[in-house]
Amino acid sequence: MTNEIQIALYDHITFYLQKLKVEESILKDIRQDIFLKAHDSIDTLKDHNKIISWLQVITYNAVIDHFRKTNRATPVIDTENTLNEGNESLIKCISLLIKSLPDEQKHVMEAIEVTGISQVQYAEQYNLPLSTVKSRIQRARKKIKETVMSSCYLRMDKFGNVTDYNPPKGI
Repeated sequence: MTNEIQIALYDHITFYLQKLKVEESILKDIRQDIFLKAHDSIDTLKDHNKIISWLQVITYNAVIDHFRKTNRATPVIDTENTLNEGNESLIKCISLLIKSLPDEQKHVMEAIEVTGISQVQYAEQYNLPLSTVKSRIQRARKKIKETVMSSCYLRMDKFGNVTDYNPPKGI
């Protein structure tokens, strides 16, 4: 690993630890533990393009482990607005899966899930009963979920964020 990459990873982990609200007094110790754990488990990294997400999982677990060992209250960790390559890739995959749905389901999913209009607005706009809109959405979500669960490898963190994933064949 080149020195520039090491520095970038070092800076990223430091920033992520600060985002997790780790006190400066223990930040260096935890960061050292993270690099040791990453070094020891580098063989578990399946896709080198996902190293940031992989390091974030190690970082999160190291913070939790540290607080458990010291019998201190675990801080509330803000995982909102955190770069997560696994979730971003999965969202792209799901967008492609939406395009593969039957036209009725595709149109309603794009309008409601992608554009963000409400189910009621969609029903009124297209002069459909609300129950029809809801059933189309339900069938579409079920079909997408079945496809993802049956043909993707997913690894998730404790919050349900996807940290690693392999897309289905053909996507």
